[in-house]
Amino acid sequence: MYGVPPDLNLERFLGATLTRLGLGEFQIDFQFHPEGEITVEGRWELRDQTGRLVDEAQPTRQRDTYRVHRLLGQKVTRTSVNAPSSITLQFESGDRLEVFDDSTQYESFTIQPGDIIV
Repeated sequence: MYGVPPDLNLERFLGATLTRLGLGEFQIDFQFHPEGEITVEGRWELRDQTGRLVDEAQPTRQRDTYRVHRLLGQKVTRTSVNAPSSITLQFESGDRLEVFDDSTQYESFTIQPGDIIV
């Protein structure tokens, strides 16, 4: 599927706390409590409250360090669907995680529970 659907429901993430990050060679997992997980195989960006880029998807061999860990322990205070290109989760610090769907051939991210594939 290409494009984020405009009616994508992200309510499960409101008030949820990011409790775990899972790093893989080609993906990153964001796990939330009490429920919810976003597995990203495409592009993502983390921006601070001023809009400054803090971290982003990069090939593993080009990466020196991750900074996305600053979201751990934070609650999601706002969500938005920017159809057809992305979703955004805003955290209590003001940091914003934006996950993009920019591939016409491959899945960019999945949301669980619900088996939502974008």
